Amino acid sequence: MITLLETLLERSDGAYIEPQDLDQVDQTLQSWGDRRITYQLIQEKEEKIVDETLRRFQTENEVLLRSAPETVLKKCKGDLISVLRNCATAMLLQDEELLKDRFLYWMQNIMRALKNQKYNNEVYRIIQEVIQEELSAPYAQLMLPYLQVTHQYLSE
Repeated sequence: MITLLETLLERSDGAYIEPQDLDQVDQTLQSWGDRRITYQLIQEKEEKIVDETLRRFQTENEVLLRSAPETVLKKCKGDLISVLRNCATAMLLQDEELLKDRFLYWMQNIMRALKNQKYNNEVYRIIQEVIQEELSAPYAQLMLPYLQVTHQYLSE
């Protein structure tokens, strides 16, 4: 929403905002209620989502984790919490660019430096499954695009 509003202001440049741009703002505002509910559900279920994601990650990736440093799961939990919160905020504001600019570009550099992409590929695949199980379909569908872009950025 922030990026949308900034773009509208730049495009209008002292003129009236175009009708199609106003329609886009209307659509964004109409979905606010569902996005707010989704945000609150994620906030309430954060611990369960993170713990279930890590449990499955450990169960499904025993071989991969044997060669991992001892701290990888503890670090992974902190990263998952941060990712979930940032994705939820971006979803609430319906602003993928905000997610990328304020979080993913920075986090991507850290993951590359630590060479954690192989772990991230599995973890962010699993968290998408968990979200679909923990949230009803309409709410999960609001959150999934943000988790998918996170999966893409942090697994490269």
